[in-house]
Amino acid sequence: MRFEIRGENRVGITRDVVNVLTDQGLDIRAFEVTTHHIYADIPAIHPGRFPLLAHALKQIPGISDIREIDRLPTERRRAQLHATLAALGDPVIAVDANGQIAQANPAAQSIAGTSEKPLRDQDISTILAEPSIEDLRQSGFRMPEHEVILGGQTYLLQVEPIGHVDDGSDAADDEPWGGVMVFHRAARLGRVITALQDRSHTGFDDIIGTSRAMTRVKSQAQRLAAIDAPLLILGETGTGKELFARACHRASTRADQPFLALNCAAMPEGLAESELFGYAAGAFTSARRGGKPGLLELADGGTLFLDEIGELTPYLQAKLLRVLQDGRFRRVGGTDEIAVDVRIISATNRDLEAMSHDGTFREDLYFRLNVLAITLPPLRDRIEDIADLARFFIDRTAQQTERQAPYLARDGLDWLRAHDWPGNVRELENTLFRAVALLDGDVLGAGDLTSAATGTMNSADAPPSDNLPSLVVNHQNNIATSSDPIAAALAQNDFNAGLDLLEREMLMRLYPDYPSSRKLAERLGVSHTSIANKLRKYGIGQ
Repeated sequence: MRFEIRGENRVGITRDVVNVLTDQGLDIRAFEVTTHHIYADIPAIHPGRFPLLAHALKQIPGISDIREIDRLPTERRRAQLHATLAALGDPVIAVDANGQIAQANPAAQSIAGTSEKPLRDQDISTILAEPSIEDLRQSGFRMPEHEVILGGQTYLLQVEPIGHVDDGSDAADDEPWGGVMVFHRAARLGRVITALQDRSHTGFDDIIGTSRAMTRVKSQAQRLAAIDAPLLILGETGTGKELFARACHRASTRADQPFLALNCAAMPEGLAESELFGYAAGAFTSARRGGKPGLLELADGGTLFLDEIGELTPYLQAKLLRVLQDGRFRRVGGTDEIAVDVRIISATNRDLEAMSHDGTFREDLYFRLNVLAITLPPLRDRIEDIADLARFFIDRTAQQTERQAPYLARDGLDWLRAHDWPGNVRELENTLFRAVALLDGDVLGAGDLTSAATGTMNSADAPPSDNLPSLVVNHQNNIATSSDPIAAALAQNDFNAGLDLLEREMLMRLYPDYPSSRKLAERLGVSHTSIANKLRKYGIGQ
């Protein structure tokens, strides 16, 4: 039986309790003492005898209460620890300073192929070749994350120290007496990345558009999303291909698994290869120690979205074809084959069929990618959706720029509906963003939209950041043709100072909502390099 004794925190009260228990001939299995509490585990006590024992203990001065409990505090903490470790999907192993395994969760036991009993008290070297216990001790059980092999599988190892040895000697100060080793699978890291990147949780119901063209393509996409096969999304630039890819992932059986994306046109072949397939340790000079998993590994079990697939080089086309054929690949500089289960969703604004005929895109890869396909309509074919899209973008821009959402005048809506929109929804979004950000007033009319779309300024407009050179060319020409060179120079300096002030003000206002040069450049519809230079120039985000 386990019971708790509550009483005063006085010297000698614990001794008095032990004396009473000893006088009654009771064998104490476990005994714990904290402030105002004494806990005991005595198996020999039968329920009928407990009231007599409680009466005897209450005769001790300072004892206020005695009650039966199900577990001692140490047992409860141990059970909570075991439950916590068991709930972790990643293998977790605790080792002491000599490299002996002190604790291992069920995931670690399963990977190692043993039950808990033989795994505990084993040397860590019996299941893990690297790092050695000497390396762990020399690092103070603090090591940079790096890849290791456990149970024949690749993991990213994280090591944290536990406590320190306190034997009274100066040399032992702050020396850890062990460490916790957490082994992260690449796919689990992929789920974390997905959770951090995709906060919108976009589904088909969130895609704006009730026109006949959009209703048809959304219905088609919903049916295809549930089929676990490669999907090819076709459409002009700016039609929302990644939005549909994310919605298809969320409507699929892989919805709770990673969704990762790669723009095939945004990087050279070598970088694209390492991003997609990862690289082995020592693959090249600047490679991270221990290697790095690629997007295919990170997306294992989930979906990989390859945007601008038509820009993929012939070499990478061949490597991707192997993945689609048998789900296996090798890292850059690696020799071991890695098996993954990934659904490929690809997108392009190019005619892949024509490219496969003229030899610029592998025909066999085209057929592998084109198992399922949808074609997104351009904005000019869904004019009915422009009003809803405009209201959404206006409200969002107003929130981002911390201003009241302006009213879209009738002539403004007519102008939006009459515009050609070669850049489709992305161009509409950027035009409305510039127009609302620069609007001086609470009514958005056709003139404001024309200025935002063509890069000219109304007298009350302030120019957006990266488009400033094209917007102010007339003003600069007037300065350059001034008859007074000194006045022209002064005017140019004043104008440039004002320009810098406007740029800095806009970037400072937007940066908290888009805290990276790439995100901010995408929002403003300008180049990443230009925004990075301007942020550096004004010391924003540093």
